[in-house]
Amino acid sequence: MLKILATVMLVLLMLTGCLRGNRANELAALLKVAPQLMQATPAGSELPPDKWPSEVRTFDPEKVYATDDGLYIITSTFFVNEKGLFIARSPTFVAESGGDPAFRLIVTGLYSYEIKG
Repeated sequence: MLKILATVMLVLLMLTGCLRGNRANELAALLKVAPQLMQATPAGSELPPDKWPSEVRTFDPEKVYATDDGLYIITSTFFVNEKGLFIARSPTFVAESGGDPAFRLIVTGLYSYEIKG
């Protein structure tokens, strides 16, 4: 797991020039706390706001919940639509193309997602 995290951090550092502002640093910090978030949030449960670390709060989430596949950080909702960040539990996670939710890879293990309902 540490080897994967180091690789992800390296890729994020390389992407720093591609992202505006501190967003790359914020995403790297989020990935750094991801293992603890996964342990604190078993599949099928929600992480209460008082348990959100600052690395999660920086994205101003509405809700954080876990599934068997990973952790969803909801950043916006509108009726049945939902958008946010997704952290995969497994480095072998593969997002289905054209599915709902729709995932867009940011870096290995980290995606932006949209659920259209």
